[in-house]
Amino acid sequence: MPFKADHALQLLARARDHGRLGHAYLITGPKEAQHEQFAARVLDLMVGEKHHTLEGWEGQGAIVLRPQSKSRRITIGEDGDDPGTIRFLEKMIRRTAAPNGWKLGIIVDAERMNVQAQNAFLKTLEEPPPNTLLLLLTTQPEQLLPTIQSRVIEVGLMPPAGARTFTEHESKLLMVLEKVAAKNEGGLSGALALKTDFESILEELHDDLKKRHEAEFERETEHYAKTTDGSWLKQREEQVEAAIEADYIQQRSALMDLLLSWFGDVARQQAGAEHLDLLRHQKATSGLAAKWSPAEVSKRIRILRQLESHLHTNVNEGLALEVCFIQAFA
Repeated sequence: MPFKADHALQLLARARDHGRLGHAYLITGPKEAQHEQFAARVLDLMVGEKHHTLEGWEGQGAIVLRPQSKSRRITIGEDGDDPGTIRFLEKMIRRTAAPNGWKLGIIVDAERMNVQAQNAFLKTLEEPPPNTLLLLLTTQPEQLLPTIQSRVIEVGLMPPAGARTFTEHESKLLMVLEKVAAKNEGGLSGALALKTDFESILEELHDDLKKRHEAEFERETEHYAKTTDGSWLKQREEQVEAAIEADYIQQRSALMDLLLSWFGDVARQQAGAEHLDLLRHQKATSGLAAKWSPAEVSKRIRILRQLESHLHTNVNEGLALEVCFIQAFA
C-alpha cells in the first residue's frame, strides 16, 4: 500500500522508536513521488542531522550510487576502487561512517543494476556492517531479483496531489491508449497498430533528443574551435552520442513505466483498489477493466514487463516491440 511521504516517515519513526527498524528499505512509486528527496528526509530522521539532499549526505560519508555511462547501468565493477559500482559500495560502506557512527548506502534507480551487480549486492544485504542503513530507490521494483526484494522492506510512495506531470511524448502515449480504449479494436491488426504508434513515439523522442544535444554541441564547437585542438572535438562528439543514447534509454524506460501504469490501473480497478496511478484516465481504464478478464490483463502486464526487461539488454528494439505487442494484444 503506497503512502504519502509524511505518513511513511511517521511509520519509519515509529519502527525506530520500537526497535523494529530494518537495515534495508526499497523506496518505490512513480517518479513524481520524489524518491531522492524522500531518501534524504529518511537519513535526516534516522541519523538525527539535517543535510536535506543526497548530495549533502554524500559530503557526510553516505555512499550514493547512480547509473553510469552510456548504458545507464550500475555494474559490479572491477574492484573496490572502481567508483560508482557495487564493489565500491561494498568496500566504502565498511570503511567510512556518517555522523553518529551510521553507515549509509543509497542506490538511485536501483533497477539499473545488472544481474551480476544485484547478485553481488546480496552479500551486503545479508551481512551488513553494524549500524547500516541501505536505501534502494526505484520506479520499477519488478526489475529487481526476488532474492533482493525478499530481503528489503518496501515503502511505496504516493506523489503529492496534482504533482504528476507528463512530458510531450508521455502525453502522446496517453492519447494513443485513450484511442485504443475507445476503438475497442483487437486482433493482430489492433496489436500492430498499437505497436506502430508506440514505435513512432520512440522515434520522435530519439530525434528530439538528437536535435537538442547536437544543437548544444554546435554552440560549443563555435565557442571552442579556435582555442582547442582536434582531440577535444572528437572526444566531445563521443560524449554527445553517449548522452543522446543515455537520455533515450532513460525516457524510453519512463514510457514503459507509463504503459505499465495504464494496464496496472486496469488491474487495480478489477480488484476494487482505491488508488489509481492515472486518475484522469479512470473512465478509459475502467472500460477496459469491464471488457477484459483479469487473466487477460495479468497476461498483458506480464508480457509488457518481459519487454521492459528485454529492452535493458542488447536486443533489437523493433523486433522486441513487435513480438511483445503481438503476444500481448493479438
